[in-house]
Amino acid sequence: MTAIGVFVATRWEMDAVRRAFATIERRSVGGVGCIVARAAQADWWIIPMGVGPERAAATARKVLSQERFASVWSTGFACALGPAGIGEVLIGTQVTMEAEAGVESPVGCAPAIVEWTRQAMEQQHRPVQVGRFVSVPQVLWRAADKQEIAGRIGGIGLDMESAALGLAAAERQIPFAIIRTVSDLVDEDLPLDFNLFLRPSGWAKGVAACLVHPTSLVGLNRLRVQSRVAGTQLTALYRVLAELAVPEGGSDRGGTS
Repeated sequence: MTAIGVFVATRWEMDAVRRAFATIERRSVGGVGCIVARAAQADWWIIPMGVGPERAAATARKVLSQERFASVWSTGFACALGPAGIGEVLIGTQVTMEAEAGVESPVGCAPAIVEWTRQAMEQQHRPVQVGRFVSVPQVLWRAADKQEIAGRIGGIGLDMESAALGLAAAERQIPFAIIRTVSDLVDEDLPLDFNLFLRPSGWAKGVAACLVHPTSLVGLNRLRVQSRVAGTQLTALYRVLAELAVPEGGSDRGGTS
């Protein structure tokens, strides 16, 4: 039985992947509560890694030290760095970490999984883009900041966790993949600075920001609708993949490049 580690940042992303499977069971690995679903002779481990690179790295190293996976996938929602529709599927070929010290060396994705996923989506006539991802250490909520990354580094998708997860997978020579759906676009501001909610006691500041700027509620509703579309597409994506035989990734490893 092939075991695949599917790492997600939020409970909304976890719910979206879980809905793709008819039967699940709950397990704990090193105190991390996981969901395991079986389909097409594969065990799909859905693992919450938390939001941001530090949480992703810590969770990945804890789980990977105790469970063996044929491949590790970073999945969930992403910002599109180029023209795209909400819910469109983005498949990573590599991911670059944007840090204070500059752009770090990219982590490559397993070509066999990239091609397998691309073909599966195209056979379903689903819009899909294949290319580079960029990970950032905090939420980029202003369109100007996203556009700066798109112009300076390029790529198709922006997230916070893929680079950290990819490095943890590369340390153990486990094939790595990035499969996400678009929840927001490069030319739109998010309604709030969501970094407020990631800090200790940040929820109070986040709620206060909503009260001071009530127009942000309109933007929050827009983002809720977009996230619902991205989640629906993520569920559909995994329903397709779960019915297929997962390719052997061991002979075609990603690793750092």
